Amino acid sequence: MNLFEDIKRKNGTIESFESFCGGLPAPQFTNNPLRYKFTWFPRGVLLNALAEAKYLKDGKVVNIESGQLTKQAVPFEVLPGFNLECYPNRDSTIYKEAYGIESAHTILRGTLRYKGYSSAMDTLLQLGLFKLKKMNLSGYTWGDLTKHMLGDRTMSNEDCKKKLMGLFEGDRMRVQTVTKLGLLDDSPIPAGIDTPMDALVDKLASSLMMPANETDVIIMNHSVGVRLPSGKREMHRSNLVVYGEENGWSAMSKTVGLPVGIAAEMMMNGEIKERGLVLPFSRAIYEPMIAKLAMEGIVERREVECDELD
Repeated sequence: MNLFEDIKRKNGTIESFESFCGGLPAPQFTNNPLRYKFTWFPRGVLLNALAEAKYLKDGKVVNIESGQLTKQAVPFEVLPGFNLECYPNRDSTIYKEAYGIESAHTILRGTLRYKGYSSAMDTLLQLGLFKLKKMNLSGYTWGDLTKHMLGDRTMSNEDCKKKLMGLFEGDRMRVQTVTKLGLLDDSPIPAGIDTPMDALVDKLASSLMMPANETDVIIMNHSVGVRLPSGKREMHRSNLVVYGEENGWSAMSKTVGLPVGIAAEMMMNGEIKERGLVLPFSRAIYEPMIAKLAMEGIVERREVECDELD
């Protein structure tokens, strides 16, 4: 909102708004096929991969059907020092009115992940491991379940790998996703689990939760396309990168917890006078919050790129 107001004060017209954010392991801790680790229960992350999405592109609404999100990822080039990809997240069109940017013809909010995440998630999806239909998994190992999803629980591991190569059209990285995640192992699926999704949640929760001695990073970018009164175009970018502390606060804890704590303090001090469900869209709320966050080391970096073709 602060960036929007700065642009409007200069009589700029907002033509596009794209916003991406991701909570990720720090780059040195991405040694797994998902390039990701969980700081909360994995089920929510997996269900998000099944979600629908909607955004505005050049004045047209684009709808992404359930189960297709993992195929939408494209490289994210704004912060080239990170090897990132991005994809849409939920319904972006509601922010046209919420943010007061009715002039924008493109509005997209999305998720950031390290490159390779979406391919790995799509691999698990194609294997049928996101299915919620109940199965009798009593006595199953992980290898049994993977082979069952491929049509033959009794096949050998070598035959299974050949079938995976066929399913994924010779893509060895996808086959390695299956093997490196332990989906052909003899480890038993715990008693009481009766769906492929719940089995996968348990597997990821036991193998890819972020340990206390590793750190995370929050990466956020807002890119706002602007037309100036002169007719010139500019791209205004706001970038935020926050690292977690080793054996201290995670980046997720800081970026989620500090704004809530600051808002509570502002209410107790009478700086926020509104009551009820209040969104931080007014300058009286967000400007002091941004200043207080800066005192905690959470600071955006801005840059402006001019369109040299204009």
